[in-house]
Formats: sequence, structure tokens, C-alpha cells
Amino acid sequence: MMLLSAGVSHASASVELREKLVVPSEKLNVALECLVSNDVVSEAVVLSTCNRTEVYATVVTVTDGIRAIFDFLQGLPGMKDADAEALAQALVVKQGPGAVEHLFRVASSLDSIVLGEAQIIGQVRRAFAAAESAGAVGEVTRRLFRSALEVGKRVRDQTAIGCRSVSISTAAVQLAERELGTLDGRRALVVGAGEMGMLALGYLKERGVENITVVNRTFKRAREAAARVGGKSVKIDQLEKELARADLVVACAGGEELLVTRAIMSRSLKKRIDGSHRLVTVDVGMPRAVDPECARMEGIVCFDLDDIGAEAAGNARIRAAESVRAEALVAEQVDDFLSWMQERVVTPTVKQMHGKARDVCELEVARAAKALAALREGALSDGERAVLDSLANAVAKKLLHGPTARLRKQASDPDAYRYTEAARYLFGLDAYPQGFSCRSDDGRMCRLSSGSACARRGCGACPHDRKDASCLV
Repeated sequence: MMLLSAGVSHASASVELREKLVVPSEKLNVALECLVSNDVVSEAVVLSTCNRTEVYATVVTVTDGIRAIFDFLQGLPGMKDADAEALAQALVVKQGPGAVEHLFRVASSLDSIVLGEAQIIGQVRRAFAAAESAGAVGEVTRRLFRSALEVGKRVRDQTAIGCRSVSISTAAVQLAERELGTLDGRRALVVGAGEMGMLALGYLKERGVENITVVNRTFKRAREAAARVGGKSVKIDQLEKELARADLVVACAGGEELLVTRAIMSRSLKKRIDGSHRLVTVDVGMPRAVDPECARMEGIVCFDLDDIGAEAAGNARIRAAESVRAEALVAEQVDDFLSWMQERVVTPTVKQMHGKARDVCELEVARAAKALAALREGALSDGERAVLDSLANAVAKKLLHGPTARLRKQASDPDAYRYTEAARYLFGLDAYPQGFSCRSDDGRMCRLSSGSACARRGCGACPHDRKDASCLV
């Protein structure tokens, strides 16, 4: 099995594509069950945030794994056939050590729009918990994500990368403040009372904004959020009225429907108390809550996550020195994980190499005994058969001594992970060597090792439903 990560993030995909790929938390369970129902994928975790949708999985082969994940992402409700090309161009794939390093950097906020932001480690934790709840986690992904959460915590505890950290929400407020000149005396409207909304409220309060209104789909949460900052809460049907009062809108409410449509915005502008049409909106939701068409309206300035990314780039430079220390911690943890992976597979690999050698010896000794019996026109004695067995086993052991000794010697070296994978491939110990599939187009039989996907299904049963396939176990 190969470890693979594939998906899109703010670094490879536009906000328009990312919002189509969002998997809501309440739908994660079904999505994971769908993903691991594919015979190619044995374990999987889906990390879906406002900045990324990525799948971390153990797969039978890299080629088939990429196809399975691509089909899964393309099949999400928000995607259409016309989006396939954009997804193919934006998809970032990493395997083995690359996938491990990528997740560890993500959990450490080294791959975030805002370097050092604190929200990502909680998002990784929730993605892992959802996958465990769905029964999609196995030995490898469980160890992988526990290690990722550990390194994320170490980076925050042992470096200053999170000191004076600017989250996406606070970066959004900074962006609006620069556009408006000052927040003193401004009226702010926060749409959404989730994690992002609470961060935005806290930062608005820090910046001295006293006139704050909170709108949320669930009024109870809006009331609770507003109470924390001494603000006002209103029901969602009052959104248009509050837009007419606001100077700044921070939208943090992702959902399947736009909350601030062009029509609502147009009507609210006509009702503005001071007659001014100037309004700044910053949308940090995914999918977006503010209709992008509002940016075309006179007097409206709209920012989204991509704009916040540019704002955050300046903040990232401030913490660049600490990121070097964080990268060193990540590299150390990656080596630890790869060492575990190496030790996990080296002993079974050595046993399987010798087991395969014994099978070959038995077959060849039987053939040699038959040939000798035919030449002498009589069966071999037990002693003569024992000599043949001894010869075959001695040759096999001598040939395997060097490779097995080197694999065992390097068991604690993280780089040896690749040599073990190579040994399994060269000795034919995996059902699907990298880059190949059991679904041959030329009609050859399906030859699979014991413990493979087909073998577990029972001899003669191919998961790809090839009628002429058989399993040689």
C-alpha cells in the first residue's frame, strides 16, 4: 500500500474552484464512506477548510489512487463536468515521504495563507475525528494524523511562529481598516457566529469598534456571540436593514446559499442612513456568503480569501525567521514517522522474501527430482531428495543474505523506507506494483499475492469484476 495525498489549496486553486470543493462537516461521514468503498482506497481522511480540500489515503497504487481521489473530488455536489479541467490543473499530488511532510507542514500552519494561524490544527483534529467516526482510518493514517497533531502542537509551543499571529479573520479586519482609513466611529456588521466570526468580533473589539452587529442563521448563536463583545444581535431577516447601516461587513458564514445577494445589496444601498454608498465587505467564508457581483456595484469594495492571502503575505514575512525553526521541527518529525513506517514493513518484507524463495525452491526441487527420476528410470531416494532440498535452500539463503541484512541494518533510517518499497516491488510482494494494475488490457490472468485486495475477497474473485481473473495465492 502507498501513502498518498491529493487535493487543492489556496496555493493551487482559485477561490471559485475551492468553494465548489468544500465538504460540509455534516456530509463528511457519507463522503468518507463513499471514498473508502473504492477497492483502490483502504484508508482515508478528508481535510476540507476554507483554504483547502485534500484527501490523505493509503492506496493500492499511486496511479489508481490519484484517479480514485480525482473522481471523488469531481463527483462532489458543487462540481460540474466543465470543472474537470480546472481540477486537473489545480490538483497537487504527493506520495510517501512527500505526503507526510505536506500534512505536517499543514498542521503546523506553514502551508496556511496566514503563517502561524491557530485554526488549522483544530481543523486537522476534527477531520481526523470525522474519519475515525466513519471507520475510514487504519493503522497508517491513525499514526500519520496523531503525529501531525503532535508536530503542530510542538511548533506552537517551541517556536514564536504563533506569537502575535494574525488569523484569516483578523487579517480581513486589517484589510478593511486600510481601505476605510480608520475604524473609529465605524459601524461593523459580522455575518456568521462560528469560529471565524468570533475571531473577527474579538479583533474588531480590540481595534476599538463599539458599534458591532451580529447576524447569523441561528439567532441564538448570534445573541451569544454579540454578548461577548457588547454588541447587538439581529435575526437573519434583518440583514438587509443592517447592511444599510454598516460601513464594514465581515462575512464568515459559509453555506450553500449566498446571504448577501446583489439584489439585497442594491436595496440596502438605497436605504443608507447617511446617504453614502461606500461600503467595504470582506468575505472569509467558503463557500462565499457575499455575491461576487456586488463588487461591480458603485461604492462597494469587496474582498475575498484570495485578497486576504495577499494581505497575509506581509504578515508572513514578519514571522519568517521563526518558520525556519518550525521547518526544522517538521523535518525531525517526518524522519520519525518514516522510521516507524520503515520498521513497520521491513520484518514482514524479509519474511515474505524468504517465504517466496522457499516456494520457488520447492517447485524447482520437484522439477529436478522428476527430471532425475526420468533419467535413471527410478524414483530418488529420501537422501537424494534431501540433498536437492539442501542445495536449493542454501543457494536461496546466500542470494537473500545481502538484501535482507541491508534492509534490517537500515530499519531505523527514514530514507530506507524507499528501499523497502523497492524490494517489495522487485520481489513481487505487492499485488499492484507502482504504475501497474491487475486490470490488464491484453487478457492476461490476474496474479495476486496473499493478503492483496483480490486475495482477501477469495480466490477467483477480482474486485474489478474481471471474469477471466484468478488469484494465485
